[in-house]
Order: sequence, then structure tokens, then C-alpha cells
Amino acid sequence: MAGGGELLDQTRAALAEARKLLAESERRADQQQELALRLQRAIMPPGVRLLAAAGVDVAARCRPARADSLVSGDWYDALSLPGGDLLFVVGDVAGHGVEAVAGMVAARYALRGLAASGAEPEALLSALNRAACLEGEGYAEGFTGTVIAGRYTPRIRELRWARAGHLPLVLVRGDRATVPPIPDGMLLGVRPDSAYQQLGLQLSSGDTALLYTDGLIERRAASITDALAEFAAAAAPVGPDLDGYVARILAGAASDTGDDACLLAVRVR
Repeated sequence: MAGGGELLDQTRAALAEARKLLAESERRADQQQELALRLQRAIMPPGVRLLAAAGVDVAARCRPARADSLVSGDWYDALSLPGGDLLFVVGDVAGHGVEAVAGMVAARYALRGLAASGAEPEALLSALNRAACLEGEGYAEGFTGTVIAGRYTPRIRELRWARAGHLPLVLVRGDRATVPPIPDGMLLGVRPDSAYQQLGLQLSSGDTALLYTDGLIERRAASITDALAEFAAAAAPVGPDLDGYVARILAGAASDTGDDACLLAVRVR
């Protein structure tokens, strides 16, 4: 049997090894966090004023739940399509860290590639969901996420939109914000044969459509219906500075779930 001195030495050695392993684990975690942050910032800057195009003003911003929190899969996109239409997208990939960012990258660029075909939002989400249900293709095993996509035709001021398990868009018109009828659609990565409904929304000069992630509005003590109603009540009016409006909405978000948030606003001139 080991003596007291030997046991003490063994305990000290075990503690030293434990500290060494802990330090190495923390170093790897810091490296993973830094890599994820760099990837996310390179692909999607946290604050940006997007260029005006085709009679609309667009502003978008993402906000981490905490300055030191793991990055998440929140993302947005806005691009011109062949023929002059515009596509606006906001998505949220489940999880945090490198895997979530990798899933976000895969979803964002897959949707960009699919959009070049001229497909409508419902078809885009159907194709994106089929890809997400396959192992590989940039998606981790068990990948799930939500997306909302809207295709805007400037000539007739029509927005056609679909969603995959995502919260609905909010329409701000003058001093009032409302939630239009909501299309059906299951989140990505669950069933490859999921169907997605598409609805149209006629817009007018001065209207602003808001696309966002759940981290902007969800609260533990409130139903999603109540949280959405409170968000709509606080969303109007928009004001002349769209980028400042987006920053103000994010700063005043009532969510307490510790989740990241993303908001994209599209205003018709």
C-alpha cells in the first residue's frame, strides 16, 4: 500500500495532468470558436447596408446573443435574379459552432445555385429540403434548419413567398404592422418529400417586409403567437433610415432565450 507521501505525489500528478488536459481542451474550443467566427463574418458581415436595387431599399443585420457566445447558423441573403426579380432569404440552421456555420454555408450557396434556374420560392425550398435530407453535400448528419424565401417582381410590386418551418414575414404599412396569411411548410432536413406552399403579397410604395429569425422575438414566458403580436406592435413605423431602423429593432428585441437574431428589411420605394 502506498504511503501518505506517495499518495500525495500521485494526487498532485493527477491534478497537474487534469489541468493540462483542461487547458488543451479550452485551447481547442477557442480555436474552433475563432474559426467559426471567421467563417461566419467572411460570409455574412454582422452589420451591412445592402445596395438599393430595382425600386427597393434593403437593410440587414445579425446580432449574437452574447459577445462571447458560440456563433450560430443564422443567415440572410439578397440577390438579383435573371429577368430583374429579387430574392430575399433568411434562415436558421440548428446548432452552434463550426458545424452550424458549415450547414449555413451549404444552405446559403445551394439556394443561390438553385435560384439561378428561375424557380419560384416553393420549388427552391423543395429542392433545398431534398438536398438537406441527403448525407454529405455539405450537410452534417441530422441537419435541420428553417428558411423563409421571398421573390419580388418590381414591375408589378408582388412578393411571392414560402417558408420551411420558419416564422412568417411581417408587413409594415404606415403606422401598422401585420402578419399576412402564412403558407404551410415543414422545416428542412426532416422528410425529403415535404411539400411547400407559396403565397403572394401585393405591396405598395412605402411598404416594408420584415424577414427574421426566432431569436429576435421568442420569449420563455410567452407563446409564439403573443411574441409575434408584440413584435408586430413594436415594428411600426419604419422611419426614413432603414438601416437605423433595423439596428433599433435588434437592440430593442424582447427575446430572452439566449439565441442569436437576424433581421432583413425590404422597403418598396
